[in-house]
Amino acid sequence: MAIPSRWRKVQLLLKQGAQSQIYSCCVVAVGDSRSVWYTASTGLADPERGTSADIETLFDLASLTKPVACAASVMALVEEGTLQLDAPVSSVIEEAPTWFKRIRLRHLLTHTSGLPAWKPFYEQAQGDALVQAVLQTPPSRLPEVEYEYSDLNYILLGEIVRRTTGKSLADYARERIFLPAGMTSTQYNPGEALLHRVAVTANCPWRKGQILRGQVHDANAWALGGVSGHAGLFSTASDLARFCQTLLRGGDDILGRMTVEQTFRNQIAGIGGQSFGWFTYPNDMLPRANLLPQSCIGHSGFTGTALLLNRQPEFFIVLLSNRVYCAFEGDQWLPYRRRILNAVSVVLER
Repeated sequence: MAIPSRWRKVQLLLKQGAQSQIYSCCVVAVGDSRSVWYTASTGLADPERGTSADIETLFDLASLTKPVACAASVMALVEEGTLQLDAPVSSVIEEAPTWFKRIRLRHLLTHTSGLPAWKPFYEQAQGDALVQAVLQTPPSRLPEVEYEYSDLNYILLGEIVRRTTGKSLADYARERIFLPAGMTSTQYNPGEALLHRVAVTANCPWRKGQILRGQVHDANAWALGGVSGHAGLFSTASDLARFCQTLLRGGDDILGRMTVEQTFRNQIAGIGGQSFGWFTYPNDMLPRANLLPQSCIGHSGFTGTALLLNRQPEFFIVLLSNRVYCAFEGDQWLPYRRRILNAVSVVLER
């Protein structure tokens, strides 16, 4: 099939981004619930080893972990009747301080808990001790007063999945979400046999000078053993296309249609834009660039990743890069991501 000139412009932008060292590699896939229309890849997943990137390259998803692994798992447990969104956090984590009687699971999912955005817990604790340090961090405001995007919310949700199921979030999400969706490469802590497929990262403030192959870039997630609700997941453009298609088809047999319906709705109107795991309009963090419709939902990750989905017109966009290999701050990446997505938006006019 001939490649349209509009998609060639996307390919050129990806190539120029690698040449400008905004990232060492980047992969894009677009399609709808039935098919993948186009894919493009550029650069080296591992420059030291000369490994080229493609749609089967494993990327550190960073905060895409929140919707893909954590929120999907929590909503599956809600469907099963194991959890309910208005239950206080203290009903699951019994040792939680008094303020968690006011904070409900819904507040964690929608970033309206009042907990702060981030803290360097990795400097003082690891494993279970880090979770306890999160629990001892008091909120700065009451729930449902303001929106503040917070890793702490999803660290706790990952712990709630573990305590509820008796399985790690890694195991539960793989069994309940990933494998049924055909996402056979998606996992936490990819093993030695998969490292040749990993897009390497670097510039972690805690592990300065280290090239990270299959180790999560986020330091708090690393201190949690690589498995957390807020970061740590690795996946491919191919697998994430399947995940998006599952949602666009109404959840298939993985999530119920009513659950997916709520996923596409803003759950905090009047405060901000957030559904269960996903940014919605009018959230400024929704990576819809300049031209994508307000109706789309999406999320992004610090390492240089993004997902966008829309139902009318129907499309998904998977954008994966390892921009932290080249630069720690996002002053180059964020405007360049906007340029890529603007170019992709033209291709969606089918």
